[in-house]
Amino acid sequence: MINSLNDLTAYEWIEESTVSVDFENWNGGRVCNLIPNGYTHYCKIMNSTFYRDRGITDETLLWSQYHPLEHDITIDLGEGITLKELALKYSIPYDKKVSSTAIERKLGGCPRYLIYPDEGHINLEILKEMTKVLAPFTKEQSCYFYYNILKLIDRLPIDTIQNPHLYTGKLNDIFTVYNKGEMDGLASPTYWWPKDRSWCMSTDYDLDFTIFGGSKQLFDALMSNEKLECIEVDLDTRVDN
Repeated sequence: MINSLNDLTAYEWIEESTVSVDFENWNGGRVCNLIPNGYTHYCKIMNSTFYRDRGITDETLLWSQYHPLEHDITIDLGEGITLKELALKYSIPYDKKVSSTAIERKLGGCPRYLIYPDEGHINLEILKEMTKVLAPFTKEQSCYFYYNILKLIDRLPIDTIQNPHLYTGKLNDIFTVYNKGEMDGLASPTYWWPKDRSWCMSTDYDLDFTIFGGSKQLFDALMSNEKLECIEVDLDTRVDN
């Protein structure tokens, strides 16, 4: 059963274990700013695949060239395309720095035929696969699901979101909070982790991937899952380029 907590103490370790952003000496957002720094292994997990819009045949057309006032925007969602496949197609290095924005830099904009993964929102099928991998490492212990205010706006009545929300329950209770609220639900927590803090997931509101920190064994299990696109990163890896 899922419970809502008014006391945010259980979340405080995350703030204490991440590196604060120094805006006066800005050198980019990095993994260390978003997830606790004490783990041995880190990776980013794409929130979904990219998808092809089957209604667009010209792959050179950019969104910036496609004017909404001149076209009715309809999307005919086609097959999924991984970031790895796109990196190969456009001769982009597939390493810890690879990201959606690397495609934009290479092509001078976002291709109109591509539908990008959602920012701040893990696709439900991807989430199911992630929990399958996490379950043997988590077992029956309690888990926490934390949503910062930016994740709550427009998804809950405004008078209920003066503060971040923290929920606790079993691992599979993430699907309860995922569907809680208005629109398409609260969806992905900003952070979720088990009571023993043996792993942590971070889905920032403006990133199209989720960052994992944990043990080598769990890292290996995620990286070897064929339904997840996982890319190894380290604490110094940029998340904003």
